This record gives sequence, structure tokens and C-alpha cells, in this order.
Amino acid sequence: MSAYPLTDTLGAPLPEEFTRLSDTELGELDRLLRAARTRRAKHLAEAVDSSMRYVPRLLRPTLRKALGL
Repeated sequence: MSAYPLTDTLGAPLPEEFTRLSDTELGELDRLLRAARTRRAKHLAEAVDSSMRYVPRLLRPTLRKALGL
């Protein structure tokens, strides 16, 4: 684990410009990024579930497997 949780969240080193941000600002940025990722995952799951309604029930497991879901 790195000194900054944001580095772990991004999965990459922070750009040099981020050294000008306070720990509080970096923490808030990390929190906002995690919240955005959570929302995106939720919306994607809802979209997949919604689209599966158009697929015949017997084909759904095969399609989910093919899509890696």
C-alpha cells in the first residue's frame, strides 16, 4: 500500500502536479473517484440486467458466460 490511497485507487503513481494538493484534498479526490466508480458499476449492472430482458430466458446463461458476466 502506498502513502496515498489515491495512488492505489488510480493504480498508478500520482502526477507530479498532485504534490501541490493537501492530504485533505487528496483524500477528497480519492473519495470522489471511488464514489464515481461505484456509481458507474451500479449503472453498468443495471444496464446489463435491463438488456437481458430482450434475450430469450434459455439463452441468458450462455450470453452472460460469453460476455464474462
